[in-house]
Amino acid sequence: MEENDVLTLIAMETAEPKRKLIRSAGAVYVVLIALIIGTISLANLLYARWQIPRYVVQPPIYVLIAICGVYAYQKHYLSYRYTLTDRMFAIERIAGSGERTMVAISLYEITNIAPYERGNAQEGIRNASVLPRWRSVLILLEENGRESAYRISPSEEFLEQLNAQWRLHRPQKER
Repeated sequence: MEENDVLTLIAMETAEPKRKLIRSAGAVYVVLIALIIGTISLANLLYARWQIPRYVVQPPIYVLIAICGVYAYQKHYLSYRYTLTDRMFAIERIAGSGERTMVAISLYEITNIAPYERGNAQEGIRNASVLPRWRSVLILLEENGRESAYRISPSEEFLEQLNAQWRLHRPQKER
């Protein structure tokens, strides 16, 4: 693109996890604290009953707590912003107050937009969705000569706008 090109914003939306009791910040903190206290208690119990040293028991349990923490982070804190302009589609990952651009692609690079199915899924799909796989949309594209895919969770309205813009640019690519 040239320096003087102007992109027109068509749509922007943020996909956030649904707020439920299990996804409230307080509930997540209580569960993680209970998990840590339970871990320490379990290690003490194993030491008191069977003389299994704490340094043998605690590392695997702390790894389990770390895995639970990462899972809570991904399901509770991560959200994604989708931005559609007249020629570009961008995905940003939002974690707390930090934002990071995952990808900004030209609509010309998109080869297909379809609901996620096992048949059209590829290896190395980058997740940018807060919904389960079966309710997500897959965007297939060709970046720098190689194929890649992103799994997103746009609203119906946003998906219609994305498909409309993509259809406008798709025939131009094939010429």
